Amino acid sequence: MFHAVGTIMEGVNWGKNAVTSALEHPSAHDAVEYYCKKTGREFREVPANKVTGGLDPDEIMKYVDKDTVLLSIMAASNISGNIMDIKEIARRAKEINPDIYIVSDAVQHAPHAVIDVEDWDVDVCNFAPYKFFGVRGCGYAYVSDRVAVMPHIKLTCKDDNVWALGTPAPANFAAMMAVIDYVCSIGKHFLGDSAQKYNKRELFVEGMNHIHLQERALLYRMLEGTDKVPGLRHIPGVQVYVDMEDLTYKDLIVAMGIEGIEYAECARRYLEHGVTLFERVKSSPYSKRIVETLGLEGALRVSPLHCHGTDDIDKFLKITKDIAEGK
Repeated sequence: MFHAVGTIMEGVNWGKNAVTSALEHPSAHDAVEYYCKKTGREFREVPANKVTGGLDPDEIMKYVDKDTVLLSIMAASNISGNIMDIKEIARRAKEINPDIYIVSDAVQHAPHAVIDVEDWDVDVCNFAPYKFFGVRGCGYAYVSDRVAVMPHIKLTCKDDNVWALGTPAPANFAAMMAVIDYVCSIGKHFLGDSAQKYNKRELFVEGMNHIHLQERALLYRMLEGTDKVPGLRHIPGVQVYVDMEDLTYKDLIVAMGIEGIEYAECARRYLEHGVTLFERVKSSPYSKRIVETLGLEGALRVSPLHCHGTDDIDKFLKITKDIAEGK
């Protein structure tokens, strides 16, 4: 993110400001802030919607003008799970300034839904393989044609659109291809005998669409529960933060808390029951700005994946109910 944002901010000689949001991960937020300071531009920060946990296009556009060089908005929140309408945000921003550069941090969203950078019409989009069965220590990013050829750090002998430095570890690509093949296998499963008619990209999209639907069903079950076990919305003492009825705007991520139990202590109690989740609190430099813009003191982030089933969700709900009841 720093490499891509820096290339843009240092590579253009126009514009007086850049815009990002208070909801962003530090890797995206701080890249914009750093290069605003370095290039002498105004840094503008859009607050989150405290009700939905997301970012409203109308609010974002209040910060964008004809002098905005770059707009960086995440595809989905890593705490609230709210999905941003990047395509609409990009379209409206370009109505204000056709030359604006659009950046989207998709690290959180990539494991949960299809991402089409050309359809979104963005200039930069990144994701981290470790979020969905890949390896840590590597990341991938897309840059548009106009960004690819901008002056950037590279060997002199390399073509203008080459961004790689050195020789990447082959294992990183092998791990990512294994993930892609796995998602394609899901697509093949649902397409059946007709799967052979589709190329790899089409199979991947099919697989991700089914992953997205599976996760929406799991999210609904987690929130509403069943006749046998109440959902998070119905367990006394449990609070679901930035909750919303329309789950088409949410990835399978829940921000929650349990009354009377500090977040770190609550995470520890879950771990004793075999459940791993993470607290996001003001005392952490990674979380402070984000929880504050959501109007929270902190939150427990619950983030299952499509490979979890209804039994996993029900077990989690039973454990939550026990912890809330002091068991």
